[in-house]
Amino acid sequence: MKAQILFKIILIIISLSQIKGFCTEITLLADPSFTGEIQETPEKGLGGLGGEIVAKALKAKNIKIKIEWRPWTRAVIESLDNKDNQTFIIPLVRIPEREEKFVWVSKIYNAHTAFITMKHSRRIDTILAAKGATIGVLASSSYRAILVRPENGLKIENIDEVPIDIRNFKKLIGKRIDAWFTINIVAYEAIKTMAKEEHLTVKDFVIGKPTSIQAKYIATTKKTSPQLIKKVRDAVEAFKLTAEYKKIISRIPNSDSK
Repeated sequence: MKAQILFKIILIIISLSQIKGFCTEITLLADPSFTGEIQETPEKGLGGLGGEIVAKALKAKNIKIKIEWRPWTRAVIESLDNKDNQTFIIPLVRIPEREEKFVWVSKIYNAHTAFITMKHSRRIDTILAAKGATIGVLASSSYRAILVRPENGLKIENIDEVPIDIRNFKKLIGKRIDAWFTINIVAYEAIKTMAKEEHLTVKDFVIGKPTSIQAKYIATTKKTSPQLIKKVRDAVEAFKLTAEYKKIISRIPNSDSK
């Protein structure tokens, strides 16, 4: 009888340990000011197009998210530190300047960069056309990396960096910059939701032609275990095969979202 009781206790302990081990947790760094792309919901969850994709993908595979909201520059630094060996970051654009620093776990979607200007100012459709203009851009972003590449011939003093991308909306309408260089998702959402507060309409803004594809990833570093990386990758890749994923990315304006 005692042997049977002991056996049952052992089975319970094993079952509990398996349940605990079944649920994985990651730390996820993101900037909540990426309007329309990554933002905090009223319930303190992950919102925005990219946030929805990652949250739903990981939830489907029982991967818990410990979200850490940070300004973008700090988010990038902390993701590189990866102090807990399970830190990931979204949405990180894969560019040559970052290639060796990160493990590119899974692509979430594509977006495009563009110059946003006011209706009665000079329209900017290309990097070449931006010469001489004062351009607002997010510090430590892939967009900033594009602007400062020597082959583009833009002067550093004409590039106005800010720690929070959405601040460029106010700077643009206040004529403190000539153009705002960001991605289409953020630009369209900012104009749609913020123009009315400034007694403006969407017709007061001009979004230039796409200048580059931005491949958005969930990423980590080599300090994260291959097993955890695989779990996260498999979760996102599985979600990308669903109808729900296709519905979410259909909201991306003027993009090749594949």
